[in-house]
Amino acid sequence: MLRFTPLLAMNLTILTITPASSAWVEPFWPLDSSWSAEYRAPETEYGPGHRGLDLTLEVNASIKAPTDGTVSFADLVVDRPVVTIRTQSGYLVSFEPACTNLKVGDTVQRGSEIARHCEPESDYRYHCESCVHYSVRSQFGYLSPEYFLAGLSANVLLD
Repeated sequence: MLRFTPLLAMNLTILTITPASSAWVEPFWPLDSSWSAEYRAPETEYGPGHRGLDLTLEVNASIKAPTDGTVSFADLVVDRPVVTIRTQSGYLVSFEPACTNLKVGDTVQRGSEIARHCEPESDYRYHCESCVHYSVRSQFGYLSPEYFLAGLSANVLLD
């Protein structure tokens, strides 16, 4: 029985991070441009990668809640304003630079405006031209937001 334990643990992990994609919507509208940087998983926990998606947006463009949740963070991180929502499933969804009047503990509904793309601090250097970074985290680490928007299919082992 011990030799099956890792396989069972892997299957349980996959089950716990599978989203209900119909419960998620695009956080930016209209989404008429492509992502300026896509998710790229790091090889190790602290290795290089791109832990989210970037979309070029005009300053003051609206950012919508991709799903229902509660504001868990709305403040500066170093030199940029960040808004994070904890979903009902426990995922953390973050946007930066994003300014909001919402407070920690406020509930948000899918599709409602939660923030606006705003100017970061003067010493902040965009890693793309006027873009908003969109990330999703679980207890296991960062995940591709595209998966939650039904833009990616789950990996399947083939025989």
